[in-house]
Amino acid sequence: MDVTRGFFITLDGLSASGKTTVAPLVAALVNGVHLTDGTLPTFPRMRVEVDAAGILPARFHWWMMANHIKSETARALTESGRTVVVESYFPRTIATHRAMGHGCVPEYPEGALVPNVPILLEVDERVRQERLRRRAELGTLSSWHRREEPNVAESSRVYRAFGLLRVDGTDRTPDEVARSIADTVRSSARIALRKAIPHDRN
Repeated sequence: MDVTRGFFITLDGLSASGKTTVAPLVAALVNGVHLTDGTLPTFPRMRVEVDAAGILPARFHWWMMANHIKSETARALTESGRTVVVESYFPRTIATHRAMGHGCVPEYPEGALVPNVPILLEVDERVRQERLRRRAELGTLSSWHRREEPNVAESSRVYRAFGLLRVDGTDRTPDEVARSIADTVRSSARIALRKAIPHDRN
């Protein structure tokens, strides 16, 4: 039996912590659905327009809307027995925008699907800064990421407030990190299964 069926797994973390690389690997290992921002067919065009406006509250509320849609899509999938993996969920949106000065509350919104296994991906800061440097050279580091960086301590405080499960990817390959997360998911699922099955006390 696949003990991970119906589980909801999220991967959050600072920019360049490895979320985008690791998420599909985790989904493959747990036989799950990697739910991406492609859930919104017009996402790329809308993101460009919202980012170009440069309005922090507008960007925050737009990303929260996108997360709510991912939440409901994940709810439907998990209720049908599928396991779902999402990268950059509500904690990432709230952490990023608080670091940039938005006064949002570090908690899941009412009615949002709360993950069974909420992962915080971390890497050594020197490793992360080198990845950011390479992105900057390639022109793929957005102005919003640049705005967050001076205050990533606030982002980290938000992640702690959410109580995410920390996974350190320093000196590990993406496959190794994904296997570690998959093991955590399976362990959590087994615990949940034991709690769900009534025990005969006779």
